Amino acid sequence: MTSAPTSRPTTNIPVAIPAGAPSGAPAPGTGPRTIAGSIPGARSIASRLLHGTPGRMRLYMALGVVAAIVLGAVSANALLSSQAAVERAANNTAQVVRAQSIHVDLLRADAVATNAFLIGGLETPESRTRYQDAMSRVATGVAEAAAAQPADGAALGALSQQVQTYAALVEQARTNNRLGLPVGAQYLTQASAGLRADAIPIIDAVVAANEQRARDEFDRSNSSLQLAVGLLALIGIVAIAVWLARRTHRYLNGRLTGAIVLLLVALVFTLVQVAGVGSATRAVADGDFGQTVTLAEATTSANDARANESLTLIRRGSGQANEKSWQADDTAVRAALAEVTDSSPLTSQWSDYATVHAEVRQLDDNGQWDKAVAMSTDPSMKGSDGTFTAFDTAVTQARDAAGKAAVERLDGLARTAPIAALAVALAALLAAWLVVRGIGQRIEEYR
Repeated sequence: MTSAPTSRPTTNIPVAIPAGAPSGAPAPGTGPRTIAGSIPGARSIASRLLHGTPGRMRLYMALGVVAAIVLGAVSANALLSSQAAVERAANNTAQVVRAQSIHVDLLRADAVATNAFLIGGLETPESRTRYQDAMSRVATGVAEAAAAQPADGAALGALSQQVQTYAALVEQARTNNRLGLPVGAQYLTQASAGLRADAIPIIDAVVAANEQRARDEFDRSNSSLQLAVGLLALIGIVAIAVWLARRTHRYLNGRLTGAIVLLLVALVFTLVQVAGVGSATRAVADGDFGQTVTLAEATTSANDARANESLTLIRRGSGQANEKSWQADDTAVRAALAEVTDSSPLTSQWSDYATVHAEVRQLDDNGQWDKAVAMSTDPSMKGSDGTFTAFDTAVTQARDAAGKAAVERLDGLARTAPIAALAVALAALLAAWLVVRGIGQRIEEYR
């Protein structure tokens, strides 16, 4: 019998396990390969791309693209910001004209009402029509102004209430005057005093607020300071071009030079456009807008003077305060007209009215009240009503023309900004592409 083969005893060969390795951990080299081991030199893609001179070229190329885009964005924003400021200036200028028109029509209505009251009984149809037209324009103007500028809504709402109170008092005065009751004069005096104490300060505040808004937007229309960022971006691209030329000893790179020239043209074009808009808006502010404000001041003071002339006669011997107010209004009208371009016709017309007013006061002071009233209400060019109406019509037309011209000029300045901004943005994108092509050419040559 053959004996069964003897089994060899197994020998346990110890395997060294690194210190700190957990029990059952695979021996080094027996597990899956690490990610770092799969990349030659354990170097990231970013570090390889930016390694050496080609890497720095790629970095500067990226910076050049960013600089070109920044220049284009800043330039386009400057143009659009300038346009937005001009549009807001035009809107605020239009609101100034609306508010001033309300102011003038309120005082015009009061002047007509007080002058018509002198006649006694029922006023003439012409006077009634002029009063109603003025009050109708006030109501329409308040509604339009509130819709155009929400910031003025609360003030215009308060003004509307005061106007209604004034109109109610005038109707009471008119009714009592038609009946021949002396209390009518008290109602009219109360209406005029309330108009100046309560309504006029509100509309004065609205006018002042919109004048300030308009002038602030005139200042904002010149946004050339932000182009300093674009200039720094352009300097950065020039510095990159200089470094590249020195590094590669190739001093002419057509594409990179083209990018620099294109960006320089875009920056200069933007600067000229923005500076031109700023200069034009300043001209409007000092020209048509300034004339509009000044003529409106002359118109309001003139109508206030006309009302004070009638109130002096209505109060019969106790209207010295109204005559003093007339003298202050006369000074204000002449001072305003002195600031108006080619104001000699208006100044002459106001002087004609002032001359007739002096005659009215002389008659009244000499005890000839009836003759003074007749001259004050005379619609011919020999009377106070006729000479004043001629001046009022002329100065109102001049004010409206100046206001319209200011708004139209501002609207015209804002029309080309979007097209210019688009052109500058496209130029910046083309320049960025030229930067990539120009520096990329040097990278290929370096290899």
